[in-house]
Amino acid sequence: MSREFSTVRFDFQRRAYFWKYRVETRFKRFCRAWCYATGTLSAGEAQTIIVECLDPAGWYPLMILTVEDALARAREIFADHPELPSFIAEGCEKVGRKWENFGDELQEAINWAIENAEEYAAKEGIIFVRIADGDADGAESRGEE
Repeated sequence: MSREFSTVRFDFQRRAYFWKYRVETRFKRFCRAWCYATGTLSAGEAQTIIVECLDPAGWYPLMILTVEDALARAREIFADHPELPSFIAEGCEKVGRKWENFGDELQEAINWAIENAEEYAAKEGIIFVRIADGDADGAESRGEE
């Protein structure tokens, strides 16, 4: 009898976990939908929505330009500046709208976003200081010779 009870209990626990998971998942989706509807969606929540919509939309991106990747690369090139993240975000936004992929790589998109960020900052009088990487004027990091 205890073996039957154990099996029934295990089956009940498994089903309860399944329903708990479904309810939690739905509740989180409704919360994200509410944040979207009220305009209070965070970057992480927006990314979650995009990822969840990829399969239903039939999108299978091979590369994704993210502010985090471009910012990480920019921090390898420039000394830290408080305005760097916002200008990198603007640069990524422009690249995202204008980019046409004809066999180009993600790194090219990141480099273009960084160049845009540099231009936007210069227009506001902000100059990002390049980190020396074996070349005093930073020409090597710009691809110049």
